Amino acid sequence: MFAKRLICSLLCAQLALSPTCGVWAARELATESLNLNLPSMGAVAGTELSPAEEQVLGEQMMRQIRSDPSYLNDAETLEYLNRLGYKLVSVTDTHTYNFFFYPLVDRSLNAFAIPGGFIAVHSGLIIAAQSESELAGVMAHEIGHVSQRHIARMIDAQKGNAALSLGSFLLALLAARAGSGQAASALAIGGQAALIQNQLSYSRGAEREADRVGLTSLVRAGFDPKGMENFFMRLQQNNRYYEAAAPAYLLTHPLTVERISDMENRTRQLGVHTHNDSFDFKLIQQRMRVLQETKHDGWLSVAKQIKLELPDAKNNRQKAALSYGLSIAYRKLNQKNDAIRYANQAVSLGGNNAILLKNQSEVLFMFGSAADKNRALQMARTLVNNNPLSEMAVKLYASELYDLKKYQETLKFMRTQQAMSQTNPSYHAINARCYKALNQMSRHHMSVGDMYMAQGDKRAAEYQYNLAQQVNDGDYYTMSQVDGKLRSVRADILAEEKAKENR
Repeated sequence: MFAKRLICSLLCAQLALSPTCGVWAARELATESLNLNLPSMGAVAGTELSPAEEQVLGEQMMRQIRSDPSYLNDAETLEYLNRLGYKLVSVTDTHTYNFFFYPLVDRSLNAFAIPGGFIAVHSGLIIAAQSESELAGVMAHEIGHVSQRHIARMIDAQKGNAALSLGSFLLALLAARAGSGQAASALAIGGQAALIQNQLSYSRGAEREADRVGLTSLVRAGFDPKGMENFFMRLQQNNRYYEAAAPAYLLTHPLTVERISDMENRTRQLGVHTHNDSFDFKLIQQRMRVLQETKHDGWLSVAKQIKLELPDAKNNRQKAALSYGLSIAYRKLNQKNDAIRYANQAVSLGGNNAILLKNQSEVLFMFGSAADKNRALQMARTLVNNNPLSEMAVKLYASELYDLKKYQETLKFMRTQQAMSQTNPSYHAINARCYKALNQMSRHHMSVGDMYMAQGDKRAAEYQYNLAQQVNDGDYYTMSQVDGKLRSVRADILAEEKAKENR
């Protein structure tokens, strides 16, 4: 489903680009994933795609991915995946990318990288992983593709092909990475179809190289290298049941007996390494079981399944994880008492874990009395104090302050918190909501513009800065900021347009 929706939006963006397409969305309340059209992806100058150019292409793709309903803008999962991902990145020989790991709601066993170090992990993969080392192994493999510049090489190989535009190739690449190989072929016209399809899969050499880099990173980061081996072996064993519809991961990651054997040999050479799964891994798995569902019947079914598993839990951590999953499910089902009861039970069994404490504060704030809301706010403040670098904790506290209409206090908190920098779109989105609530519209539009700049969308930022200038309800300092930002972004856009003309 994700691939089908994405293909439609990408085709519309490529075939019917208009400077006004993003205007209506930009007029709405600032959010973290406003739906803007994909800028034109023309040919890249030079003979090699630089990391900076790769980053730009990735950001263009990410704007479309973030606007798709399958993109899961979930603080807990994002924080966990990026913490896990950067544990691997920190020991991988790569220094040219700002990696970003994000979840997609999709039941298929898949993960994929797009240009610039943006790595998606499907919810189905997170749930199916039998150990944290398996999940880390797949992510390490994708990091290997990025660090060895396999995607950039794939794109470079097409730049001299007159029959294939870079734009259409990138559309097909993204669709295939999302798990729809047939739909990716359909993006091509006439004789281009076979050509594109032949270029979408990584080569066997690239796969072996990503395996080698990934295995090394796994060991350096303290994970069990057999996690990668076990996952790919299970895919290979299950492949015979798929026949015409192979697992999405295998469509673009060719898996051969030779490659499995090479992985086994390397794992033996690396020796025995043990790794105990983190508690957060277990919690995120239960969270994904619930969030992967989108309807009442799905949440009800998951709640029943978890309740059946709870009596067989072997230890308090397992019981806490299952209780947490039940609390999330009952929140979705709007069963207030059960949501609070299982949230408290999870904390009682699991201790002062940040994910559990966040959920406890949320359900109390969501379903409790006015006094409960104030108590939940104090719990959120304590969570921030104990986890000052946690974006998840910062967003929780800011959200509860905002919901209590403490807008000035929210803005003051955002200026002093340590987890979110001004390069983070969410930082500006939170400020924008507060300024709108305070009816400070120039500051609101300026913050929305800053959000778009953080997302790399200069045209949308220009539009917002222009609105801020027209409203003109800020003080001298604010309006000077607006004028300076507007001049700067217009100069950048003009420079980029001239650079395109000179190619």
